[in-house]
Amino acid sequence: MHEMTAFYPHIYTFILPLFIGNVLHMLIVKRNYMAWAARPLSVPLFGAGKTYRAFIVMPVACGLSCLFFRALVLHEPGNAWSFSIGFILGLTYLIAELPNSYIKRRLGISSGQSHHRYKLLQHVIDKTDSLLPVTIVYYFITSISGSMAVELFVVSFIIHVTFSLLLFQLKIKKSF
Repeated sequence: MHEMTAFYPHIYTFILPLFIGNVLHMLIVKRNYMAWAARPLSVPLFGAGKTYRAFIVMPVACGLSCLFFRALVLHEPGNAWSFSIGFILGLTYLIAELPNSYIKRRLGISSGQSHHRYKLLQHVIDKTDSLLPVTIVYYFITSISGSMAVELFVVSFIIHVTFSLLLFQLKIKKSF
């Protein structure tokens, strides 16, 4: 197993699986694949954008991506633990988005929209609401150092903001 104190293994275990899971989910939504699972969890609580489809696609895509990268790049044999890491991160990502969606619905902010007075704050919250809990979970399931967790959070935040802007510009994502 590779030394988990180096940054590069986390690219393949943390960053890329979450990125691929998110992009794959957005493409599936854009093309309306798996329409049978596009039912909202609860429109009054979380809005129409939080669907069962996400809870199928994201954890599985993250799990398979983590398994693939750990086997291909890190030369670790495919195993349930590699899949589980990605699956847990994908599931954590989705669950961690729910409180923010719930609060936005209580404040009367529609899905994909932001409050007119607090746009910057809301953008920061929207980009960190899942990333912070995912980083904390990753810290505990992999036993990385606190400084590595902070580094992963910062790098992932920068990547998340950059690619959110790009995906918005390419009209793959509806809002930044």
